[in-house]
Amino acid sequence: MQEPMKTGEQELRRNSERHRHSHGIRSMTRKRLIIALLVNALFLIVEVVGGIVTNSLALLADAGHMLTDVAALMLALFVARLAEQPATGKRTYGLLRAEVLGAFINGSALVVIVGVIVWEAFRRLNSTPEINAPVMVVIAVVGLFANAGSAWILFSSRNVTVNLKGAFLHMTADALGSIGAIVAGIVIMLTGWTTIDAVASLMIGVLIFWSSWGLLSKTVNILLEATPENIDYDEVKAALMELDHVREVHDLHIWTISSGIPSLSAHVKLKPECSDTAHWQKCLKEAQTMVRERFEIIHSTIQFEPENFERDGRTI
Repeated sequence: MQEPMKTGEQELRRNSERHRHSHGIRSMTRKRLIIALLVNALFLIVEVVGGIVTNSLALLADAGHMLTDVAALMLALFVARLAEQPATGKRTYGLLRAEVLGAFINGSALVVIVGVIVWEAFRRLNSTPEINAPVMVVIAVVGLFANAGSAWILFSSRNVTVNLKGAFLHMTADALGSIGAIVAGIVIMLTGWTTIDAVASLMIGVLIFWSSWGLLSKTVNILLEATPENIDYDEVKAALMELDHVREVHDLHIWTISSGIPSLSAHVKLKPECSDTAHWQKCLKEAQTMVRERFEIIHSTIQFEPENFERDGRTI
């Protein structure tokens, strides 16, 4: 009886340490999000005013992207708080998926912004208004520093959650958008070719779409419970089959609860000589240890079945 108690105490201690470590990471990440939010919110106002004053679509396009950045950062902060809520009987995973839903909303909003930018850019190709290029360049340069600074703040946390990954991509694309606005302003000052403003805004739109498409595809895969990109389904199944005493693996499912939390469930049929329940415990521990250490799947549910077990006819 003493040994199980020790094992239970050790597990509780490990869970407590993981919780403190996770809380520390989230607290640090939240501070970085707040700093990036303040920087972007301040410059959003500057860029909108500058775009109106200079009559530059490139600046307004970049401001449109920055607006989604501010919204993305606010949403990331909000859903990060939701994700910390404890699990309940109705929500057994808590609200971990809130971060995924937030990232999906952000990605969808970016696509809408791209549509607006492209529409206005094509309209201006035929009729480009007068643009105050010097002011445009000054504002774009300030924007570049703001965007690059925000990206740098989030760089070390970019892979913690899909929301942070999306926010970081927004900042990076915005920095590239500011470079496009700077180039457009310099071309206008040197040549007077104002059409470059619409061309630059189209390029910014392509950058925004590129960053949003990657974010959308990743969040959709999580919501559809697809196999994580970094895990090979066939390799996992083959690894389970290679374990001693395993005869068959079926109903294998691998999905992601939220960013960085892959899960696995499987039915495993053992060989005829492995009918002793004490032996099953050894096989279970071996299988779960393997998927955790080799594939970094911490959450696994594996059901063992005897040789003559009749399946229930499920198709998934």
